[in-house]
Amino acid sequence: MNNIKLDSFKKKYFTHAKKHALYKNILKTNGNIVFGKGSDSPKIVFIGEAPGQNENKQGKPFVGRSGKLLDKWIINLGLKETDYRIINVVPIIPLNKANGIRPPSKEEINYFFPITIEYLSLLNPIIIVLLGKSAASIFDKSLKVGETKKTMDYSIFFIYHPSYYIRRGGKGFEDTLDKLKVFLEK
Repeated sequence: MNNIKLDSFKKKYFTHAKKHALYKNILKTNGNIVFGKGSDSPKIVFIGEAPGQNENKQGKPFVGRSGKLLDKWIINLGLKETDYRIINVVPIIPLNKANGIRPPSKEEINYFFPITIEYLSLLNPIIIVLLGKSAASIFDKSLKVGETKKTMDYSIFFIYHPSYYIRRGGKGFEDTLDKLKVFLEK
C-alpha cells in the first residue's frame, strides 16, 4: 500500500478518535491514540480489543505481556514483519471510574467500526485474526474459538485474546494455535 495513503488516513483516524469521549483518557494519562503497527500491505491483520497501560504510553498495540505472547504466536506461525499488521477495534484506552482498564463498550466499538472498516479496506488483507470477543463483535459475536468465516472480502479466524491464555496459565493455547496454523496454511 502507498504510505502516503496510510499517512493521510492516520490523520483522519486521529481526528475521528479525538471527537470521542474516550479521548479524555488520553489527556488524563498523558497517553496516545494507538494506530497500529506492522506492514502497510499485510496479508494478515490481527485485531485486538483496546490499548492497555503499556500501549497507551507507547502508542503501539500489543507491547505489554499480551503483546509478548502474540509475538511468540507470530514467530511460531512463521510470519515475517511484512506479512502482518496489528490494530485494535478501539484505539484509546478505556478506563473505569477508578482508572482501571475495562473492556470497550458496545457504543465505543460501534463508534470506531466505520473507521476500522475503512482502515481494513486500505490495508486490504486476505485474512483477519480476531483476538478476543470485542474484536469478534465487529464481524460476528457468535463466533467460537477456532471458528472461521468468510465475510465481506475477508477470511476471518477467531481466537481468544492473548491475555485470556495468560490468565489461564497457557491452557488451550496450543490447540488454538494449531487450528490457526492450519487455517493460515489453507
